[in-house]
Parts: sequence; structure tokens; C-alpha cells
Amino acid sequence: MLEVNEAVCAVRRRLSVWFVLPLALGAVTLSAPMARAQKSYEPASIHLQPGLQCKVYENGVEASKGIPLVTDDDGYARFHAVRAGSGDAVKSLKLDCTDSAGKATTHTVDLTSAETFAPHPVNLANERGIDRPALKGDPRSYTQQQLIDQGYGLRPDPEKDSAAYAQWLEVTRKPGRMLVAKRPSMHSHTVTSSQAPWWVGSAITGEPSYVSTQAVFNVPKGIPGGDGTTTTEIAIWNGLGGFGTGSGLIQGGVNVETTPSAAGYGTWREYCCGDPDSNGYGGAFVPNPGDQIYSEEWYCDSQGNLNLNGGYGCTYLFDENTGAILSCTKAGGSPCWSVKASSGMTLGKAAEFIIENQSPQVSSSSTAFTDFTPAVTMSGSAYSTKTNVYSQTISTDSNVNLLTDFTNTTSHIVVQLADSNQTVFSMEATQPSYPLYCQGPLKTSTALTPLTSYKWASEGAGAKAPGPGECAWADRGPRGIEIKSGDSNEIMGYLNQFANLPAGKYMEIGVYRDPDFGNDMMVTKIVGFVTPPFSAKPVLP
Repeated sequence: MLEVNEAVCAVRRRLSVWFVLPLALGAVTLSAPMARAQKSYEPASIHLQPGLQCKVYENGVEASKGIPLVTDDDGYARFHAVRAGSGDAVKSLKLDCTDSAGKATTHTVDLTSAETFAPHPVNLANERGIDRPALKGDPRSYTQQQLIDQGYGLRPDPEKDSAAYAQWLEVTRKPGRMLVAKRPSMHSHTVTSSQAPWWVGSAITGEPSYVSTQAVFNVPKGIPGGDGTTTTEIAIWNGLGGFGTGSGLIQGGVNVETTPSAAGYGTWREYCCGDPDSNGYGGAFVPNPGDQIYSEEWYCDSQGNLNLNGGYGCTYLFDENTGAILSCTKAGGSPCWSVKASSGMTLGKAAEFIIENQSPQVSSSSTAFTDFTPAVTMSGSAYSTKTNVYSQTISTDSNVNLLTDFTNTTSHIVVQLADSNQTVFSMEATQPSYPLYCQGPLKTSTALTPLTSYKWASEGAGAKAPGPGECAWADRGPRGIEIKSGDSNEIMGYLNQFANLPAGKYMEIGVYRDPDFGNDMMVTKIVGFVTPPFSAKPVLP
């Protein structure tokens, strides 16, 4: 049975995890639609020369705070920018570039020019690389080593891992190209601790050792200045290890970096933390907003074979829209190699599905997650040495750590655990939410929008714990229209593991009163099982 790690929730909670199970069944609307900035990023480019390392930034801003990019083999510098209108203050950007000999040049990007935003999509066939044809015939007729060497990633067992195998097979049936270009990774992807809680998402820890993880997720579109954000960056990834141990984290994924005028996207892999064989290597391809990414991370030997103690970490990324591949699966491989593990690493204690806050690395004054649209949906599973299959998910693992937004800014990222083993990340404006403490027994209906009946306690939970079948605010008893006649009070929304709360158990949830639904209390967050005494902190005006 899934067990929620309450301590992790408490440390990383601003608005705690919001559950919607299942999303497809008409979930409760938790907040009013967020006011979005009207401006948006558009694909932009400028023709220079191949192989330049560049940074794009606004006039008056330090170049070091610009968005890094690399010109492609056709000489174009590609990024995303806000088209300038007649009343806009920012009408151009600077582009500082350095070639392989160290020669520096500065260029101007005209944001009022139609040429800046003229379509110049990269043609992967003309970029340096190796074609990887769509896999033909019976995939089981190839050895695992042949598949890894030829750029098809790690094959799950078709009999034991039918779901994971189906995801892998869909990717291998598409043609791809492994690019030769090596791009820098400007920032590290650190490990979460209570002092530096950079992650949101889900981490499973109940059935170690985890030796491989597989995920599919979409690349969102950054929103310029959304919710008042300025210079920000997020990394979207799945990985193994690191959570709670500080080492042994093999990870790979996509980053989205924004300023008020420009945005950049990239791919990367890292064996965290501080491994010189890993850090500083970026992916060979740049994804586009809307692309679907298939990502595998696994502990491997020098040839890429699955092995917890093989001494290496392997990464494989495939862009399902463009066919671009990042394959880092062999020691000494080119252009990307598997990473040799550092001594003393703790391996396989967790598998993660994460969005990471990189903003403090790109700007000392920035703390917010990048504002983005649409929601990022990450479907994934992990291979455990206990089961020898991709059996572990957020639905099946015995311990799921729910990592929630820890920032205190206008932009807030919401984590939802959905059906189909999805971790869903979406941006929401701050929703007023108030703690409600309840003691079982409580009965929850099985309707598409569940209802849980309760009685009001006469006093706040800080003064006296609610009695059996009762709920209470932290600092006072109920008032006025909060009290429904005939003890017909109801909590509307999914309570998941708290549904049908048993006698003697206490839970803390977040709710708000909705006058459009008979003044029922609408669930906005699930905090955890709690025990008296409760805090008498003020929660309502």
C-alpha cells in the first residue's frame, strides 16, 4: 500500500501536494484561472557561424545572466524571444559569442524585425551525427548489447514489463539521429535537503535497490514574466539515487530558462554530485516546446548493461517529435559517454520524477520556478532488484515521497499524482487554503467527485482535538454559514489515502469554503496523518 512520507511533505510544503485522481474524471477546480501574461515567446534566430558559444541578454543586463546557447552546424543561433511592438521598451537583445579560438564577437538581435522571427527550423539531417533507423523486425532478435550500441537504449523485458516495453518500442519504431555536437551544461543539478529543497515531484523509496527508471514527459513553453518572474530556470528530469543520500544520482532531462525577453531550451545528463567525468556536459540537441521526451537512466557497466554495481551511470534521451537522440551508454563513448561512478556513492535508494528549481544559479535574486504552460505530465516507472521488473511506480511502491513547492513567491508549482502513474506539474496562482483537522471515523462516497460527511467540533483544534467524526479549524469553532443544518457538512474532493478515515486517526487537509457548492469545504491539499496537540495558529480572518 502506498505510504506518504509526511516528514518530506512538511519540510517542502508551501501549498502542499494537491491530489487529483483521476484527472480524466472531472477533477475539482481548485482555484480561479490564473491571469497569464499576454506576451509570449516565439522561435527566433540570427545567422552567424557554426560552433559559437553565446549568451543572449537585454541591454543593461550583465552578460553573465544571459541565456546560454550554441550555434548549430548551419550557423544559426536559435532561441525564443518576445516580439517587440511599438510601445515596448525592449526592442533588441545583445548576443555575445566566442569561437573555438577564443575570439569574441557581439551581435544585435532586432526584436522588431520580421527576419528575426522568420522560420528557420534546424534540419537534423544536415547536422553532424549518426542516423539511427527505425528498428525493424522482432526487437527480441537483437541482443541488449546490440540495441545499446546502435542507439536504441535499454530494452525492458517484453513479457515481464509489457507497459515499459511498449513505451520503449514506440520510440524505437521511429527513426532518430545521434548528434555529434557537444554543448555545455552551465548549471549543476543538486540533491534536495531540508536546507536546500530544490525539487518538486515524486520520489519512491519503498523497494530499493532501484537500478533503472523510464519516463515520458512533455516540454512546456515558458511564459515571459509570468506571475512577476524575471530570470528563471527549471530542469525536468527522472533519475535514480541521491534523494536522502546526497550521492549516486544519475539523471537526465530538459531545462527551460527564461528572462523577460528571451527563453532557451536544452537537454543534459549528470551523475551527481561533483563528478568531474559528468558535470559540464550538455545534451547534443535542443528540444522545442510541445515536444515529447522519452528518458531512461540506469546504473550500468562500461558497456551499458544494466548493473547496480557496474561502476557507471547511463542516460538515454529521445525526442519523439524530431528524432534527436542523446545516448550516453558506453565508457569512452562519443559524443557522450557513460559516467564512471565516484567512490563512496550510495546507489539505488530512490527513483525520482522531478522538476528542479535552477533559478538561484542563473540569478542571485531569483527564487521562483519558471512559469510555464501547459502542465508537464511525466509518466514513469522504476526497475527494482527486488522484483527484477519495472514494477515500481507512484501507485505500487510502498513509500512515495511527495515533494511540493517550497518557494515563497507569486509563481507556484502544483504537484498532482494522477492515474496511469503520472506525476503532473502545473502553475497556479496562490489559492487561499486553510488547515482543517479531522478525526475518524469518516465515510467517503465513491462518486466521481467524492463527498466526505463530518460534524463540526465546537472548539478549535488548538484548544481541543476534534472528537470522533468531527473536524475543526486550528484556532476557532465554526461560524455562520459554515454550519449546515442537520449536520450535513461535507468535504468535497479526493482524499485518496485519507478516504474513509478510520476511528482514532487524525488527518490535516487544506480546504476553502465554496459558496457555489452549498458552502461545502473544497479540498485543495492533503498534508498528512497528524496527532494532537495541534497548533492554534490563526488561519481565518
